[in-house]
Amino acid sequence: MSQNTQALRQAIQEKLQTAITLELSTLPPYLTAYFSICPNTNIKATEAIRSVFMEEMLHLCLAANVLVSIGGTVSFSAKTIPQYPCVLGFKGREFNIDLARFSRQSVNTFRRIELPDYMPPLDESLHEKENVSVSGYSIGEFYNSILDDLHTLHDSCISSKEALFIADASKQITETYFWRGGGKPIAVVDMDTARAALKEIIEQGEGTHISLYDNDNVEFGQTRELAHFFKFNEIYYEREYEENDDPLKPPSGKKFAVSYGEVYPLKTNCKQSDFADNEELAQLNHKFNMTYTLMLKQIEDAYAGNPHVLYNAIMNGMHDLSPIARTMAKIKIDPNDPLSETGAPSFEWVQPLEIKETKNGI
Repeated sequence: MSQNTQALRQAIQEKLQTAITLELSTLPPYLTAYFSICPNTNIKATEAIRSVFMEEMLHLCLAANVLVSIGGTVSFSAKTIPQYPCVLGFKGREFNIDLARFSRQSVNTFRRIELPDYMPPLDESLHEKENVSVSGYSIGEFYNSILDDLHTLHDSCISSKEALFIADASKQITETYFWRGGGKPIAVVDMDTARAALKEIIEQGEGTHISLYDNDNVEFGQTRELAHFFKFNEIYYEREYEENDDPLKPPSGKKFAVSYGEVYPLKTNCKQSDFADNEELAQLNHKFNMTYTLMLKQIEDAYAGNPHVLYNAIMNGMHDLSPIARTMAKIKIDPNDPLSETGAPSFEWVQPLEIKETKNGI
């Protein structure tokens, strides 16, 4: 392989590693807002947030499929997973992401994350050093740049009669090992499937070009869904979209209730150290973090040639996180705190050795 081809392949692998970190960085804030909502309230908002974080897991897997298909390795560690508060830096717009309760402010942050590339920024940038730096104005522009690089590398490989993609997709996640939700995992074995995988990420987040909707009804015969930005926009404006609404304008349809008062008063950006004087919360958060870290290690293992492990990661990981988080949300950190702030998971890494010794008790 020529030096230039190898350098471009490595650059694309690094971009895809960033893409995986980007997708992972959205999960804890979405989950924290979701866990904070009191049961049987804010039904429409709850359903929207849940559908989005399920699809973000799909996006992580699609990006990982592309990475593995060109010889890269999926890896998670204490140094590579996002820590909060996290500064997400797009080209020309940077902003904080917090682990925070469901509020109009948190929903606005979610809108900023999912902003389509044809829309202006929602507000001023922070101009801070980014924890996650994305070489694009939006998620869509970032993924399109990866796709452009892949086309260039693919053409170069054809000219030099070299293989870009690994034909064996046994180290990738396919529908056999996935769960139900919008979209489907795509095994990446050539340029066409790589393009389909990356376009699926873009369209679920931003919609098809200047459109409210993703393309899952056409691609997979599924129910047509609003793209992520527009789901959050409905919550923000407390109003549904009409089919022919202008994507550049707020929704004009039926109003629905959003109650930010029916939310547990979670402390923002909790750390394990915040629970030093509350043994119950300390134990619950440690258990949550062990389960979260184990889930990430299982996803890593799935992409090392054991794809069946992904099902365990979701069934025994994601499903186990919810009851722990909901229990924490009801417990005051300090009984004497006038704000009565309650606990929330910190999504911190726990050393794998510690997990190995205790995982039977998870």
